Amino acid sequence: MQIGEKMKQLREERGLSLLDLESRLKDIFGKKALRFASLYRIEKGLRDPRVSSLSQICLGLEVSLKDLKEGTEEKKFSLVQLIKKREKTAKYVYSEDAYLEILSGEEDPFFAGRLVLSPGGKTNLEQDPVELGMYRKWVRGEKGKITIVVGQEKNILDKNEVIRFKSTYPHYFENNTTHPASCIIIQNPKHT
Repeated sequence: MQIGEKMKQLREERGLSLLDLESRLKDIFGKKALRFASLYRIEKGLRDPRVSSLSQICLGLEVSLKDLKEGTEEKKFSLVQLIKKREKTAKYVYSEDAYLEILSGEEDPFFAGRLVLSPGGKTNLEQDPVELGMYRKWVRGEKGKITIVVGQEKNILDKNEVIRFKSTYPHYFENNTTHPASCIIIQNPKHT
């Protein structure tokens, strides 16, 4: 069992929702309290909690750090994970003209992917949920030109150029040229 799963178990045993836990922490810590989005990411295993975060959670759940960690396993990480070109990566296919190779792992607190667009290729309209916190995307042009529409604003991304934006705004990517195009996308935190 991971620490987030144990946190959820203890929270549910006490009949608390994540909002209830956030409210308790606000009563104790005021402006320095962990917010809902952070609690959500810790519980879902999307973020490794700091000791200070664990201390707040323990106070909010009225348990010791020893009780919270009991029965959990520490995540074991290699210092480096190399993904060779020949290795298969997961893909999200928008259409036959647009797909996203997923480069990040489940344990990563961010999302990384390589978007490939054939001429005329386009992604779906995307928008991350505002209620779960601030999501940002960083996009670097890799090949060709990609039009990125954020809200009503159109941006043309060339090779080696970078654009970043709040991904809580509606956005999509398209290739309006006659040549293939690709870019690297990093989103923090990742939205599951």
